[in-house]
Amino acid sequence: KPNNYKELWKAFAENRDELGYAWRILNRGVCDGCALGTSGLRDWTLEGTHLCMVRLELMRLNTAPALDVARLADVSELEAMSSAHHRELGRLPEPMVRRRGDRGFQVMTWDEALTLAGAALGSVPPQRIAFYLTSRGIPNETYYAAQKAARMLGTNHVDNSARLCHAASTSAMKATVGYGASSCSYVDWLGADLIVFFGANTANNQPVTTKYLHYAKRNGAQIAVVNTYREPGLERYWVPSVLESAVFGTRLADHWYDVHTGGDLAFLIGVLKALIEAGAVDDAFIRERTTGWDDTRARAAAADWRALEADSGSTEERMRAFAALLATKPNSIFVWSMGLTQHAHGVDTIKALMNVALARGLPGREHRGVMPIRGHSGVQGGAEVGCVPAVDEAALQRWERVWGVPLPRTPGYTAAEMVRA
Repeated sequence: KPNNYKELWKAFAENRDELGYAWRILNRGVCDGCALGTSGLRDWTLEGTHLCMVRLELMRLNTAPALDVARLADVSELEAMSSAHHRELGRLPEPMVRRRGDRGFQVMTWDEALTLAGAALGSVPPQRIAFYLTSRGIPNETYYAAQKAARMLGTNHVDNSARLCHAASTSAMKATVGYGASSCSYVDWLGADLIVFFGANTANNQPVTTKYLHYAKRNGAQIAVVNTYREPGLERYWVPSVLESAVFGTRLADHWYDVHTGGDLAFLIGVLKALIEAGAVDDAFIRERTTGWDDTRARAAAADWRALEADSGSTEERMRAFAALLATKPNSIFVWSMGLTQHAHGVDTIKALMNVALARGLPGREHRGVMPIRGHSGVQGGAEVGCVPAVDEAALQRWERVWGVPLPRTPGYTAAEMVRA
């Protein structure tokens, strides 16, 4: 982001009262903000320092002093404060409770807090208990313990924010390739010919990935963006270790394809249609590794260009240009985020993306693939360790043997269903 040195000084000033602790976290801890594996100031893939401003901006979450609990005795004065001012008050140092009619919160002991929570949970039918976990700062072990507690209390209503981010991706990918996660790693970016971002702004949301983009571009890769907005971070990024970049910024994206909000579905159908018409599909891969191609090809061929233009916000010329770019860049990687998934037709959009990827033979090959990108640490692992409403019968039976208690079989609610219920 711009003003790196100013932001760096601000992070230093914020943590000046706990510089030793902050330095220990940076050297021995993990990042509170991103999904890219890191330990200390190194990641597990590339040589060199692994650090970004997001991690430094979040440092105060760890080093903040305890707030003065007397400030919470009457919360009326807090109403005029901003959320940023609330955070500046510090961390909650001990359990507190606000009962109906009270002007604020009162301190209670941990025994009192656990007794209160246990009594409340014990007085509610299991089907009226629901658990929801966010993503930042939660490791896989916490996700596992939370879903275990929920099910041992008799409810399958347990969900996490990460599943919401890419529920459409999981559903579409399981339906098309049988597995709801990335088919490649960041390492594959380094040898790619083309990296395409659909509805994703990695420069701000996964900033350390720009390190991989920097090396990928140095190795000859190009970057294309299909988005409703020309994200400034993808257009020009500031790399503080490079003097020229730190002053003027570094160009990231080489190709831009503008679409309407939600227009990616029609755009991808148009791209597939253009690939077919240009004879730019991987016939051997399709024949040996896929099914249903004849029907998919017929549907794409029947799509009307004028309708595709109206629905996508793009033009036939631009959709054909993107298809031609893919044809000249065999080692392509598709990266997408919530710009594609957060629509009523999100599942159909990801299926259309997977059709293009399969037509080009991307999954399962080095320096190629599909990558639904996430934002925070643990968001993939949360689902994999069972912090989701539905798990298969084999998992439930195994847990019953290991935990020694019977578990519920009633369907669990997703987060949205919890609110409605």
